[in-house]
Amino acid sequence: MAPGALLLEAQKEYEKESQKADEYLREIKEQKLLPEAVSQCIEAAGHEHEPDTQKALLRAASFGKCFLDKFPPESFVRMCQDLRVLNAIRDYQIGIPLTFTQYKRLTIEVLLDRLVLRRLYPLAIRMCEYLRLSEIQGVSRILAHWACYKVQQKDKSDEEVAQAINHKLGDTPGISYSEIAARAYDCGRTELAIKLLEYEPRSGEQVPLLLKMKRSKLALSKAIESGDTDLVYTVVLHLKNELNRGTFFMTLQNQPVALSLYRQFCKHQERDTLKDLYNQDDNHQELGNFHVHASYSEKRIEGRVGALQNALDEFYKAKNEFAAKATEEQIKLLRLQRHLQEDFDKPYLDLSLHDTVSNLILDGHHKRAEQLYREFKIPDKRYWWLKISALANRGDWEEMEKFSKSKKSPIGDLDQAADAAIEHKNETEMNFVLSKCSASTDAAVAEKLNRARAQLLKK
Repeated sequence: MAPGALLLEAQKEYEKESQKADEYLREIKEQKLLPEAVSQCIEAAGHEHEPDTQKALLRAASFGKCFLDKFPPESFVRMCQDLRVLNAIRDYQIGIPLTFTQYKRLTIEVLLDRLVLRRLYPLAIRMCEYLRLSEIQGVSRILAHWACYKVQQKDKSDEEVAQAINHKLGDTPGISYSEIAARAYDCGRTELAIKLLEYEPRSGEQVPLLLKMKRSKLALSKAIESGDTDLVYTVVLHLKNELNRGTFFMTLQNQPVALSLYRQFCKHQERDTLKDLYNQDDNHQELGNFHVHASYSEKRIEGRVGALQNALDEFYKAKNEFAAKATEEQIKLLRLQRHLQEDFDKPYLDLSLHDTVSNLILDGHHKRAEQLYREFKIPDKRYWWLKISALANRGDWEEMEKFSKSKKSPIGDLDQAADAAIEHKNETEMNFVLSKCSASTDAAVAEKLNRARAQLLKK
């Protein structure tokens, strides 16, 4: 006389169109046990093994729900799903006769794993789709297992197996072709593994396996295609350890991107290797730059001059006249600075030409300053500004006056002086500038001053 039993009888009588259905139903409702009766029928269906009995109990539950204002449908729907799964695995062709309690304790994930281990892939996939499990949790995982089993089939060619796997898997989310390729490689099917890696969209997954398979050159190409510089460095350093030096350099020659990145690495980590790379390419310009850079790490002047001499030779081979000339003058300047340092017991090494001349003037060594001025062909204007500034800093006004009278100044500018006089509106200053103007070369300046002076006088 349980509420569920009465509800089952009520449903049976209803199908017979008997009035007893109403009596049984009224009896349950009077005791306010109809929700419990529906729940009992749903639960009882789960523990039955015969599909006909399951259906009868579920029909009774559905019949009872019609007389309830509110009954959550989740338990009914979930039981229908569970029973479809249980009935499928209980079939004699499958042979997993689980009870409802065992199924719940086992969980659907473990059940799917058991189906996969028995290679019942179609049934497992249909269950995932029916239960609407996420692809990563369900279908993708099962297809990955299927693919790993597929690569072990020796009766089909690598091409056939690779195409079959790609046709079945496609771009399914959660599928890692690199894992399947790794399984193929473990089975001794290297070519199949390479074909499967072609379907892997993530270069970061392709490259490690290619390196493991000793396909380093292909791994380098894939790393470059990815645009991931860290990945390229990983492959390049692996190649460096794997190949002899000559083969390694030749491999990089065919990959400009990798070669450029390796050069950047060598600039910071392996300067000597960078020199070897430039030598192999006969890149005299970069070799010259290399020796110039190396000269700055030399502590002794002889070593620095020697490195610069090497740079000079390379610049000539590269037909870079400007760089060669600049390097030659730097060598000459270093040698002069060494003599100055020995003669005056004062540090001159590593100063620029400008600072060297300026320091000589500040220290009163005017003849030596003149020597550098002539030997390095310093422009007149630059030398005059340099000497005037140095003498002013030293406060040597007598030497400055002497220097100003030595020859005509190349830095005097009547135009600027005229502008200053006009701005000051000072007739005396205007007359002074006019007295310096030449009739042949400074006519425009003179005319400008005369106009300004006429306007000043009118006022």
